[in-house]
Amino acid sequence: MGSKNILFIFGLIISTYIHVASARGAFNVMKFGAVGDGIRDDTQAFLKAWAATCGERRGTPKMLVPRRRTFLVGPVDFNGPCKATNVTVEIGGTIVAPLSTRAWAKDVHTWLKFNNIHGLTVNGHGVIDARGKAWWEQSCHNLKHQNQPGCTSLQPAAINFWGTNAGTFRDMTVKNAAMFHVTLLGLDGFEVHNININSPEDTPNTDGIHTQNVKHVTISDSQFRSGDDCVSIGDKSSYVYVRNCHCGPGHGVSIGSLGSGGTDAQVEEIHVENIKFVGTMFGCRIKTYQGGKGYCRAVTFKHSNFTNVLNPLYIDQHYFSNNPVETSAVRISDVTFDDLRGTTDIRTPSAISMKCSNVVACTGLKFNNIHLTPAKPGTKLVSTINNAHGAVLGRVEPPLVGLKAAI
Repeated sequence: MGSKNILFIFGLIISTYIHVASARGAFNVMKFGAVGDGIRDDTQAFLKAWAATCGERRGTPKMLVPRRRTFLVGPVDFNGPCKATNVTVEIGGTIVAPLSTRAWAKDVHTWLKFNNIHGLTVNGHGVIDARGKAWWEQSCHNLKHQNQPGCTSLQPAAINFWGTNAGTFRDMTVKNAAMFHVTLLGLDGFEVHNININSPEDTPNTDGIHTQNVKHVTISDSQFRSGDDCVSIGDKSSYVYVRNCHCGPGHGVSIGSLGSGGTDAQVEEIHVENIKFVGTMFGCRIKTYQGGKGYCRAVTFKHSNFTNVLNPLYIDQHYFSNNPVETSAVRISDVTFDDLRGTTDIRTPSAISMKCSNVVACTGLKFNNIHLTPAKPGTKLVSTINNAHGAVLGRVEPPLVGLKAAI
């Protein structure tokens, strides 16, 4: 055999080996029976591809959802732990939810759930479309038929990361969620980056990202347009950073609601900066229920801009309550508002509202370099302050009438 033939065969062997080795760690859902026409159900193919991915020990195995295809997937749990230290789910195509609410016969809490997986990365520039219209129409939070017979108070969140420590979710679009678009629950260490959240402005309870019982979470460089909070930071959240995001339409970046049913809140080290609030109902908000306990402390809202925002700075310790008798409240302390400027929707002339509890004062509030003006000139903006203690460190407009000295 000539030397050229030997070299050719040797090269063919090497290229074949490389192809097999690379394919070994990538598990394309199409190879497991997915059709990708958006009509036939691909749920079982996704589960089979996930089982192979999660069971692979070598390297960083990848479950691949290819581009230029649409996959109909029903409610599904992608469970761990996995064999490899790190696992990737690359979504290049579009995943759509069932149109009928009847597909959620067992559990309506979630649609796509990743559970108990260490080192998970979900990315790929694809689209997750929850097609939540049927849920919106029957929601008890829908003002058109609020609390009518047959309405549902709970709808499935679109994509959910539960117990996924050291995880990443990036470069994706999530839209038309039935309720929350993304949930982060019971995890330590997670990064959300370059996520596009998009649902109609009038959709009920369609928060962009909701956290609960998390530590060390960063949400950055993302776009939020929905019918509720752009980001809602729930109980037992700490060291959460939200930065460099667009918010609007929606209800702003909110901590809470906390203290529901007299529960003991534990929230601290929440830092929000460089947010562009556009046409939102709220901007920087903390909301708690009467009768709650515990604390919300060490919070900063910094370097953000407001365009025609209804309530730019807002603390509400009477959330959904008009009861004049107060017994307890979540203790809010050490909250800083710094370098915040822009315009306020004149339907609410109170640009700064610190509606603290009558029985547990807000303490350690700091205000510096705040400049809010009416979206339409000629309206005088005011502040609304109740039982709040703190200090003005630099110019604040409108003035904080009623702010008590720090204690």
